Amino acid sequence: MSNAGSYEFTPPIRCWIKHLLEGKYNVTEKSLYTIFGTLKRVRIVATITNREEFMSKRSTDIDSPTEEINTNLRFELDDGTGIISAVKWNVDVENYGDIDKGVLVDVLGWVGFYGDKVQINSITFIKKIKNPNYALLREADVIKKIKSGDLHKIPEDTVSGLELEEDTFFDDIPSEIDVEKLFSETKTPKVDKNKEEIFTIIYEYSQDGNGISLEELQQRTNIPENKLRTYINDLVMESRIYPTEENIYQSY
Repeated sequence: MSNAGSYEFTPPIRCWIKHLLEGKYNVTEKSLYTIFGTLKRVRIVATITNREEFMSKRSTDIDSPTEEINTNLRFELDDGTGIISAVKWNVDVENYGDIDKGVLVDVLGWVGFYGDKVQINSITFIKKIKNPNYALLREADVIKKIKSGDLHKIPEDTVSGLELEEDTFFDDIPSEIDVEKLFSETKTPKVDKNKEEIFTIIYEYSQDGNGISLEELQQRTNIPENKLRTYINDLVMESRIYPTEENIYQSY
């Protein structure tokens, strides 16, 4: 039995780049405070406007002077609302030949702060978008989230970026905002056994790189198609699975 779901899951938030640039970064919590609350992992759809390779060194042994040279990729991403830098560490460049300037991509990664700017400082997933309808669907996701009205007020300050003292970063947050709640770890949601069973099956089938079809998944679970699609949509929104083609699904 797979233990794929045993780790602590920090759900990524799908948003626009402007939401990241307008946010306030908390160094201690390693979180970005935005209109969607605190973000640690984000997912965006954007066009690559620049790509560059750079090298970094890492010691292979704390007691040895030997250093390992890693190749990394830095991207500039533009989604029409803003531009942000994103880094993919320790890559085999040959595997990212189609992830180049001018390409529309789906990006998932950890938000961070470097220099005086917010960036995606560790990409965990980046994939070329081939179907333009996928981008429209993701755009609709963000719009729906905004229209829901479940938004947070970003604290105002007179100093921006790292010039603001870390200890006073959130001193001016209005009293009606529960800071402790905002920056506490997300409580573990109630586990839906059907959804977790679906995820486990998709995960197992993903190990050979082929995934599983909706039809075969329905046969394995005996869940009605309409309910099965609802569970699948939830897993996609949680960035736990993705469609490789029509009605074929794989896990990350």
